This record gives sequence, C-alpha cells and structure tokens, in this order.
Amino acid sequence: MTAARRGLELVQPRRLVALVVRVSTDLQASNPEGSLVTQLQRLREHLRYKREAVGELWEEVAVYEMRGVSGKNSIRSKEFERLFADIRSGQVNTLVCTSLERICRSVADFLKFFEVLNEHGVEFVCLKQQYDTTTPQGRLFVMIMMDLAQFEREQTAERTSDATLARAERGLWNGGRILGYDLDPERKGYPVPNQDEVPIVAFAFESFLGTGSIAETVTALNSRGDRTKGFKSRREVEHLPREFTFTAVQRLLKNPAYIGKKLIDARGERRLAEAVWPGIVDEDVFQRAQRLLALNGRTNHSQARTPRHVHILAGGLLLCGRCGAAMQGRSGTGKHGKVYFYYVCLGVDCRLRVVANEVEATVIERLGRLAADPETITALAEKANRVLQRQEPAVEGRLRALARTMRSLNGEADRVARGLGRATAPAARLLNQRLEEVATRRDQTAAAISEAELELAAIGRAEVTAAAVRDGLLNFERVFPHLRPHEQRDLVRLLVRKAELSDRELVLEIYGKASACFAGQEKANPGLGFAEAPDWLPGRDSNPEPIG
Repeated sequence: MTAARRGLELVQPRRLVALVVRVSTDLQASNPEGSLVTQLQRLREHLRYKREAVGELWEEVAVYEMRGVSGKNSIRSKEFERLFADIRSGQVNTLVCTSLERICRSVADFLKFFEVLNEHGVEFVCLKQQYDTTTPQGRLFVMIMMDLAQFEREQTAERTSDATLARAERGLWNGGRILGYDLDPERKGYPVPNQDEVPIVAFAFESFLGTGSIAETVTALNSRGDRTKGFKSRREVEHLPREFTFTAVQRLLKNPAYIGKKLIDARGERRLAEAVWPGIVDEDVFQRAQRLLALNGRTNHSQARTPRHVHILAGGLLLCGRCGAAMQGRSGTGKHGKVYFYYVCLGVDCRLRVVANEVEATVIERLGRLAADPETITALAEKANRVLQRQEPAVEGRLRALARTMRSLNGEADRVARGLGRATAPAARLLNQRLEEVATRRDQTAAAISEAELELAAIGRAEVTAAAVRDGLLNFERVFPHLRPHEQRDLVRLLVRKAELSDRELVLEIYGKASACFAGQEKANPGLGFAEAPDWLPGRDSNPEPIG
C-alpha cells in the first residue's frame, strides 16, 4: 500500500452502512430470485465499487429487510424501529437504498425520516435518484420525488377503490371470510354456502330472537361447541376457530350477506345491492333481528322478554332522607320463591329499605295530582322563567368569548397566509398544515357561535306559562299507564329532579321545564313541592326478605 493511499484512509470517514430493501407483497417476498435479492445485489455492488474503485471506507453493518410491507406503513415497521435504534446508538452513519419508494411513499413520513437522519448526521444514498442532501437544491429534489411517489400511491389506491366499488355494484364478494360461506376457487367473488356452518348461523339468529340478548346468544353458541370460522389466508397464516365473542355475534346478526345482499358504501352513501351468492337466512328473520337490535339499542334492555321490574327511581334519583346517600334498586327472593323488589340505602350505617312498587306508585300519583293544584302550577311556571332569565347572561358571556376566539383565529390565519409566500418547500408544507388546523378551528367556532345565538334567541322567546305546565302534567297522567317500563323511567326523569325518602316523609324536587329546576321544600311551603307521611313507611324495615 502506498503512502498516499495510507494517508487517504486516515482522512476519509468510515462509512457504517445500512442497506434497506423492501417489497410490498408476500408473493414478491417468497420469490427466491425476486426483487429483494435483486435490490440487495445492487446495493452490495455499489459498496464494492466505493471500496475498490473509489478507495473509500464503506462497511456493511446491517441489512434491514421488509417483506410484504406497504410503502404507506414502512416507517412504522419493526425493521425501521430497529434501524432508528441503530442510528441513535451510532452503529449506522450511512443509509443506502435502491429507490426512494423503497423507504416510503408518503411525504409526511419521509419528512419525519429525513429529520431523524439530519438530527444524527446520517448520510442518505439512493441509487436510482442521485442527489446531494447537503444543498438546498438536493433537498428540494428529494421533496419533489417524494411528492411523485405519494401521487403514484394515491392513484393506485383510487384505482383499487374504483375497482372494488365496481365489483360491489355487480354484487361480487370483495374479500374476507364469513361464517356460513366458503370462497369458490373456480369463480372469484362467488361465495358458496358451507353446509356445516349454515346451521350455526341459523341457530345464532334463532337464539337472539328468542332471548333478545347478544350476550346470552354468545353463551348458547359456545356451550354447544360452536366456533368462529377457521381458515388459512393467502399469506399462509392460519386462523384457528375461536369461541364467539359479543362483537363477533353482533357483526354476524347485522351482516346482510346472509340474505344475499351486498352492502355498498360509496362516498358516504350506504345502500344494499343484490349479491351473486344465495342467502342462507330467511329475510323476514333477518329483518326481525334488525328491529330487535335497534329497539334494544334505544332502550338498553332486551325487548324479547317482559322485564320483571324496572326501578324507575334508581340511578341517583331516589336519595335517603336519613343520611343523604343514594338508594339503589334491588331484588330478593322469599322462602316460597316469590321475588321482591325494593330500594335500599347505600349508606354503610343506614341501609333503609322500602318496597319499590309502593314508593314508585306514590310518586306517580302525586305527579298527576299536581295538575289540579293552581298554586303549585303557578310556582312552577314562575320558577322556570326565573331560571331562564338567569341563563341569559351566561349565554351572552359565552357568545362574547367565542367572538374573541374567532377574531384571534382570523388574525392567525392571516399571519400564516403571509408566511406562505416567503417559505421554502418543507416549511410551506408545515404552514399549509397549520392553516388547515386553523380553518378547522374556525369552522368549529363558527358552529358554536351559531348555536349560542340560537340558544339566546330561544331564551328571549321562551316564557313558561301556568297553562303549559298544567297541560304537561295532565298529559303525564294520561300517558304514563300505557308506556313500557323503560319509557316510564325516562318520562319520570324528565319531571323529577330528585326524591328524598326518610322514615316518615317523601319530598320531591321537580323540574319546571326541561332546563329549569324547581326545588321541593318542607311541609311549611306546600306550593313549592310536597311532603307526605304515608303509612307504608314505618320505622322498621319494610322488606324482611334477604337482599338479592
């Protein structure tokens, strides 16, 4: 080795090189002579050229191989996590790839990747697109190339989405596995019924319609030994059958594929189209299940069976007059199997208990009688109007604060817009992102201003009259007996703010209007509430049965 060559080695930096290779699909990765091998060969030839022809110190320290990883997710892959860790620890100071799209296909992701390289002084070499990252021109070239790569990915995604929608319009299956059907190997997109799995699907619908409960349907399926669909994916990943879960059964019951329909979601519009495969569930059975699911969702109760009892004063509405704690609805079973329903105080040292039907009937009867009490009706209307008047200053203050926020956002938008004219390409992207955020906040603030203005106008127009309060209470008395238990509970909550129960007294606080609280008082002022001492509230426990 000549003295000149030895001197050159002393001043040249040592390149600790990471080689990055990637393919998007498992099919490409499984090819023993495919793209991965070709990329690696080209990268190692470049290193050999640098060492032998140029005489630079390039040393391969690691290969980061991404098999079947999409360009939109590559930065978040495990291999990139390993690469970033090696960069931070100083094991890598040069990164080499064959093409920019082997790193990623997202401008935002590439900017983050590029920031990590700059932060740790790592050189980046790309064989296909040659540039110098130390100059503004080189950085601009990188940004342009990444824009093109992202544009290509978005175009590919749009073409795929259009093709998928077109297939759905023709009623074809677009992928995935579903219990009750198998994929036809001869005709892509034409599932065929699996005769071993069809009875499982039928039993799921039958059980749900019988119990009205997804949870009980899950238990019934699993107790029979039924399991979810097992299959092997195109990537040869084995998906073993599992026990049913709540979510799995819910998806099964809502899937229109079982009646030979294809759900199409095109640009926010959802509709059903006729599918090319036969249904395995009767359409009337399917529609009954959908109605029951919707009804259960609205009531939070199974509508397939009659509830034993709904505690309409539970959930914090009924309080203990002794200690102030909430009273909770409970049930107990007597010696002869009779079920008792009652409320019990949750206070540790109290435990006051009363029969549920009696206290609830007293509350309902008294609410109906209020309509015949002119003094109470007048007091309710006056109280509601006073509360509405107190609300007006708060709404006006909120409106002024929103107006200040809007002026601040407008000023910020103007400043960002002026900065765009002087910004470089990377900074312009960040400013555009900030401008979008400001625009979103402006839209939200504008919507809040509109709501506050409408609320203020409604307060100005609103005036609760005694006639309106009386009519509402009269309607309550007529409608209540015909409602379902859960509807009775919801209606009571619209009128009663709270009920306080003690050994000899029941005091109600009721609402004068939806947003106007009317406080109940002691016996001394019956026009502002009521207090009674009914015979069914003795000092001793009114339900001797054990707590259930």
